[in-house]
Amino acid sequence: MMSDFFAKTPFFRLFLFLAGGVLLGEYVTISLGIMFLLFGIGCCALIIPFIIQKAVVNYNLRWLFGFGTLFILISLGLFLNHRFKAKTNLDYAGKSGIYEVLLDAQPIEKERSIMFRAKLHTFSDSTSTHPTKGDVILYFAKDSATANLQRGDILLVSTTIDQPKRTGNPEEFNYANYLAHQGIGGTGYVSTSKWQKIGEEHPFSLIITAEKCRTYLLNIYHQFGLSGDEFGMLAALTLGYKDALTPELRESFSTTGAMHVLAVSGLHVGIIYMVIGWLLGFLDKNKRTQRLKPIFIILFLWFYAFITGLSPSVMRATVMFTFMALAGVIGRKSQTFNTIFLSAFLLILYQPAFLFDVGFQLSYSAVIAIVYFQPKIVGLLVVKNRFLRWAWELTAVSLAAQIGTAPFSLFYFHQFPNYFLLSNFVVIPAASIILYLAITLFVVSWIPYLNIAVAFLLNWVLRIMYMAISGIEHLPHALSITWISPTELLLFYLTILTLVFLVNKITFRSLAILLTLILFIISVRTVDKYERLTHEEVIVWNHSKEVMVNRIVSENNLVLTSDSIMADKLGRDYWEKCHATKIDLKADSNWVDKAFVCNQKTFLMLNQNPFKYKRADSPLKVDYLIIGKRVYPSDRLFQLIQPQHVITCGNVSERTNNLYATLATKYNYTLYCIKEKGAWRIDIRE
Repeated sequence: MMSDFFAKTPFFRLFLFLAGGVLLGEYVTISLGIMFLLFGIGCCALIIPFIIQKAVVNYNLRWLFGFGTLFILISLGLFLNHRFKAKTNLDYAGKSGIYEVLLDAQPIEKERSIMFRAKLHTFSDSTSTHPTKGDVILYFAKDSATANLQRGDILLVSTTIDQPKRTGNPEEFNYANYLAHQGIGGTGYVSTSKWQKIGEEHPFSLIITAEKCRTYLLNIYHQFGLSGDEFGMLAALTLGYKDALTPELRESFSTTGAMHVLAVSGLHVGIIYMVIGWLLGFLDKNKRTQRLKPIFIILFLWFYAFITGLSPSVMRATVMFTFMALAGVIGRKSQTFNTIFLSAFLLILYQPAFLFDVGFQLSYSAVIAIVYFQPKIVGLLVVKNRFLRWAWELTAVSLAAQIGTAPFSLFYFHQFPNYFLLSNFVVIPAASIILYLAITLFVVSWIPYLNIAVAFLLNWVLRIMYMAISGIEHLPHALSITWISPTELLLFYLTILTLVFLVNKITFRSLAILLTLILFIISVRTVDKYERLTHEEVIVWNHSKEVMVNRIVSENNLVLTSDSIMADKLGRDYWEKCHATKIDLKADSNWVDKAFVCNQKTFLMLNQNPFKYKRADSPLKVDYLIIGKRVYPSDRLFQLIQPQHVITCGNVSERTNNLYATLATKYNYTLYCIKEKGAWRIDIRE
């Protein structure tokens, strides 16, 4: 069976080889010389059969073609990843100066600033001006002047652009990696009056035109009285505009497993694909017009992508369904899996960072699972009633999608919606109806009375969907919280792959592999549970303004902090993962002389200097001295306290850290600067 699948799906192997090269380049530093060497080996493997006499017809040498393709695609993946990373390397990162920048995206309003994505043109210091390039994020201070800035403006800004660093905090979102995979090389803050507009550049842009089109359609919604949560749901569901979604609304859809409905992607494009295919079904009656059907489908798909603002998620889904439709244009019956992997292959060629995008992973895992499992699940139950059959097919789609996406959802979001079948049974039909009504509203918006009637129906369906989601959210045990490791993620997908073989044919080998994988998963979960029960560690969290020290011993969780709200925000996810439920939170902005002992190791924390007038016959010996920004590094400090290790918190300045580094040699201690290296952690069992 596997050999048959490989034969029918050549792009599956090609995608795996290319993706493998991209992944290898992400986690292993490989020189360009090695990349070219691998590429050369691959080329030689392809050429050798043509050089050796009669080798072309020698079946025994067929492996050389696969070997050569493997090396060529892996080296290509390595090179693509290397080239993409190079775009994020800024020439003058960390240096203060004047940059000429082009505002390259629509502004995003934050609580205290306005955010723009910008392209660097030049960098000027006190001596000269240098050409530079790269994409950055700029945060402008809010005032009346910055409110008038718009996409296409060319500015001179005085700032320092720093490359983003990972905080190192456990279970915290890796913002640095996220920016890197978006092609962003650094971030900078522009204070009031620290910028000047020197020009503007507004060439024709398809994306800008698409955004204007979307804004026009959003105004139609407002015109007919759609507002509040109903407008937020409608705008997100139909046009991919999420700015109107409240945190409470996001939480409701996330808890019920229906968040994918509010993220315009594969589901919506798939609905459009099926609806247009159904509407154009009359073209199948004639062989001449049959070829026109896929062309019309492709045009409608890209028109929908256009009015949703040409967002990356929609474009990825559109590319995938475009290839499925193209098979009809060339007169071949689509080999669905090959088409899916062809689209993925081309997308990775275009943008290797897509491979690390959660949306990309979820979209393809969902589509693959639906294509394979949905017909199998439907076949388990014969339903004659038309309505019930439709309901069962809908349920099968939801089940298949969850099979494909559940491991990724657990890995990234640590939660599983227990009522996903119930919620999807409601929201998927509702989403389809809303899409139809929204399109109808756009078409009849100029027709009196009819437009009001359609808007009324649309608002009514939106309210019903919201009430249903809200009701499901408040059902008991609506959400299960759990964490899985990368190892478990791999094991889960290997288990799903084994189930694929079992669905087709039950063999002793497949059963043995399935049982082995289940045992592995149980073993990993058991080890994880044991680790939680015996968990003992001290963490000094990384925060630029506040201090937080965390001692976790099994379920007991001591938190010493200068800000309790900040502490809960930083640590909540990690505490849930560790099951550190017995929280003893002690908040004091002026904490000093806080000390504890763990496994015969002594910890002392200082956030202000209490030793100005103190004397001691002998220094206080401690293993670890944790220091906040209010402590000044001095000889007196280390004459009174003799630490083996000094940890400076994230709120300690670079200048002060340098002073601690100078004193380290004199007083014989090791120094760990959280601001530079990220959060500090130690397993106190060792």
